[in-house]
Amino acid sequence: MNRREFLRCSGMLAGAAYLGSPALAETIATLGNPNLVIGIVSDIHLRGAETAETFVHTLEYFRSLEVDGVIIAGDMADQGLLPQLQVVADAWFKVFPKNKGMKGKKTEQLFIYGNHDVEANTWGGTISSVGAATAQAQGIGLQREKAWKQCFKEPYQPIWMKTIKGYHFIGAHWENQNHISGLADFFQEHNSDLTADGKPFFYIQHPHPKDTCNCAWAWGRDDGTVTRLLSNYPNAIAFSGHSHSPLDDDRNLWQGSFTSIGTSSLKYLYPMPARENTYQDDWSAQPPSQMPKMQTADGRQGMVMRVYDNAITFEKREFVYDEPIGEAWYLPWPISATQPLSFENRAKSAAIPQFPAGTKATATIGSGKDRYGTPQKQVTVHFPTVLKKNAGVRAFDYEVQVEYDWLDVRHVTTTKRVFSPKCYLGENKEEGEVICVFGESELPKDFAYRFAVRPCNCFGGKGEPIYSDTIKQ
Repeated sequence: MNRREFLRCSGMLAGAAYLGSPALAETIATLGNPNLVIGIVSDIHLRGAETAETFVHTLEYFRSLEVDGVIIAGDMADQGLLPQLQVVADAWFKVFPKNKGMKGKKTEQLFIYGNHDVEANTWGGTISSVGAATAQAQGIGLQREKAWKQCFKEPYQPIWMKTIKGYHFIGAHWENQNHISGLADFFQEHNSDLTADGKPFFYIQHPHPKDTCNCAWAWGRDDGTVTRLLSNYPNAIAFSGHSHSPLDDDRNLWQGSFTSIGTSSLKYLYPMPARENTYQDDWSAQPPSQMPKMQTADGRQGMVMRVYDNAITFEKREFVYDEPIGEAWYLPWPISATQPLSFENRAKSAAIPQFPAGTKATATIGSGKDRYGTPQKQVTVHFPTVLKKNAGVRAFDYEVQVEYDWLDVRHVTTTKRVFSPKCYLGENKEEGEVICVFGESELPKDFAYRFAVRPCNCFGGKGEPIYSDTIKQ
C-alpha cells in the first residue's frame, strides 16, 4: 500500500472519538484487549541511587500492567556520568530482572541517550560538582558503546530497530541538537518493513521534531529534517522528550502527516512560558513578573500506550500521588487524511471552560516584591479554579485583564496569563484558588478599574469573563 492509498483508506475512519469525548471510557471499553502495551517516560535525570525512587515506582506500575516494553526518550544520567547510568540500569533490572516482568514476561528496553547522557559531563556545573578529572574519566560521551553494553547488557547501535509482537520500534540516540547521521538511509533500508502492513511503527528521539508537538514555543527542537522524513510515513508515531512539557497541555499530542507525542519528564516540569508564574529560560533578559515561579517538584509524569487494531490510547499519569492527568488520549487508527488530530482541528471542538454561575473575582491591595525582589505596591486578584468536577471541563490557564472606562470607550491596559498552582497534577490535588499579581506601574493611575478573568483551554478558546469590583483611585 502506498502513502496515497493509505491516506485514502484512513479517511474512512475520520476520528469519531476525539480527546475529551463524553463517551470516551465506553469507547475504549469496546476495543477489547490491546495488542501491545508500552510504558513511556523521559528525562528521568538520575544521579545517585537515592534519586531513583520515583523511577523504580514507575517501573513497578508498568510491571503491574504487564507491559511489553518501556520507552525512555533520553536524559537518563543527569550529569552524563557512567555511575549515574548504572543507577538507571540497576533500577531497571531490579524491577525487570533479565528483562522479564510478571510471570516471566519479556519486557523490551526501548531506551535512547539524550543530551544530558552524552554531553553533561563537559558542562561547567558538572565539572564544578565532581571535578574535571572525574567528569572526564566517567563521562559517557567518549565511551558510549562501552557504557551501554556495561549497563544495559546489550550492544550499542546509534540507530536501532526492535520488533515487539509485529510492531517496529526505532530509536535514534542523541548526536547533536539538529542532526542524526544516517537516519534517512536507515529508514530507506527498512522501508518495506515500515510500510508493509499499515500498522503503526514507533520512532524515538530526544528533541521534538520541529513544528510538531508543543508548537513553535518548545525549546530544543531539531532542525526539521526528521519532520520531513517522517512526513512520508502516515503510520509513524514519534516520541520525544527534552522540553519537560506537562501532560495537562494537550499540545503534547500533534497529528498531521504523522503523529508526534511529547513525553514530558519523570523528574521536573517546565509549564509553558509567557505566564506570570512560569519559568522563563528562553531568553537572557529578566521578563517582568510580579509572581515567583511555580514549584513543580512533585510533577513527575509518564504514560502508558495501548495499541489496538483500530485505535491507540495513552493513559497520562503522574507518579508522585499516582493519579491520572485528565482523560486519556484516544487516537482512531489509521489517522484521518481529512481530519487528523491537528491543533487546528481539535481547537474547533475542544470544550471551552467556564466559571460556574455566580463566581466572582476579588482583589486585595497591599505591598510586596516582584520576582526579582523589588519592593512595590501590588494588587492581587483572587478567583477559584475551574475543574471538571465543578464546571464540566478543567481550565488550562487563565487570562486576567485590567479594564477601565473613559466616557463611552472601554480600555484594556494590561493582559496577563497565569496557571493555577497545581495545574500539572490530577484534579484531586488542585488548590481552590488562583491568584494573579499586578504591580502599581501596571495599573491605571487616573481611572477606576476592574479585573476581568477568563478561563482558557490550551488551544486558545476562552470562556466568559468574571469580574472584580471596581477599584477607585
